[in-house]
Amino acid sequence: MTSRITRTRNNTAEESLILNQTGKGTPMGELLRRYWWPVGISADLNDKPTLVKLLGEELVLYRDQQGRLGLVGSRCPHRRANLCFGNVTHDGIRCRYHGWLMDAEGRVKATPGEPDKSFKDSVRHPAYPVQELGGIVFAYLGPQPAPALPPFNFLVDPGERIVKVTGYAECNWMPTIENAMDPLHLSFTHAPSFKDLRAEPEVWFEEHDLGVAYVSARPVPGKDGRFGIRVHNLLLPAISHSGNTDRWISGAAGSDDPPITARWAVPVDDTHTLMFRIMYKPEGHVGEWRECAEDERWDLAWVATRAEPYQEYREAPSQEAVRLGHTVPPGASREDATIVESIGAVIDHENENLLPTADHGLAMIRQLYLDAATSVQEGGDPPGTFRDLAPDTVVKPRTGERMVDAQEYARLLEQKSVAASLVS
Repeated sequence: MTSRITRTRNNTAEESLILNQTGKGTPMGELLRRYWWPVGISADLNDKPTLVKLLGEELVLYRDQQGRLGLVGSRCPHRRANLCFGNVTHDGIRCRYHGWLMDAEGRVKATPGEPDKSFKDSVRHPAYPVQELGGIVFAYLGPQPAPALPPFNFLVDPGERIVKVTGYAECNWMPTIENAMDPLHLSFTHAPSFKDLRAEPEVWFEEHDLGVAYVSARPVPGKDGRFGIRVHNLLLPAISHSGNTDRWISGAAGSDDPPITARWAVPVDDTHTLMFRIMYKPEGHVGEWRECAEDERWDLAWVATRAEPYQEYREAPSQEAVRLGHTVPPGASREDATIVESIGAVIDHENENLLPTADHGLAMIRQLYLDAATSVQEGGDPPGTFRDLAPDTVVKPRTGERMVDAQEYARLLEQKSVAASLVS
């Protein structure tokens, strides 16, 4: 697909406002509400409600005693007590303050102390659709009819999955997804973690129906003059998608499909982002997960002492973090957290100085979101959504890493094609 921009430029103040604001009624917020977003991990849901926040809206996620999921507004419609302290029942959630009972569709089922039994029918509580796929609980906050859940192979195909919330970033959602689509930062931010990515890369970007892809090509130390080729995607709405060879997996492959790492940058509100990750090993792949696949986190110094969204995933600062001070701590996610959060809660787009080549993909991504927000305002459907799918549809975005010799490297630099970069 041809790029929608011809040159890299700084965004205007108006564009910056659109990109940063994700609340209900804002152009970007209305776009993002039309996608399914991760809000929980299936295995973590028990008989206790979980306080979550998505696109500026505070909600309570629960599984009732019949096994049905519910996602409702966090404030009881009676006296606004927080339902995260409520009791999950056979068919809903009951407020701990005065016992009002709400079901997963937002119907008020009981109002203790009120003789007029019809009063409850006049009250409606906010409620949103939730579905499970690949071990993840997804929520949809937009208008009906909702699109289908994304049938990506790493969510629907047979195989092994590690699903984890890897952090709660204290910044806007845009820098987290832009960071994932910035191949140059790997050479500097992650130089201690990924020695094979230290050389500055040649990069090119392409738009496709699901988002944007980049190819990075760089010499790899100790590989006899060979070059590493890496194809990485932004999948809408905000998924960093890569196919890894031996970065997270050790041992023989036994499968032609690479293991997949997919990371969602979930907008909690305009100044916080939930980092949500699935690692997928295809059926038949006989390699073993490396230890770091389980342990990697985006964490700095969090202390959760109140009713805060995702508090079970937040940690107190470690003595090691205190000792390090302003030194960037080791580990890829911590390296990202330190640098990306240092940009500020929101991006000051006007005072950036974007590089014409290396930042071209970043400009493409921003324009993709801006154009999509405009399209939705005009009544269009967002790009990268799925409707009217045939049964058993599986979507397998192109990604991967491989090594090439100097001759193949020169050919790829001449073609600058995502498809060619993946073909041996």
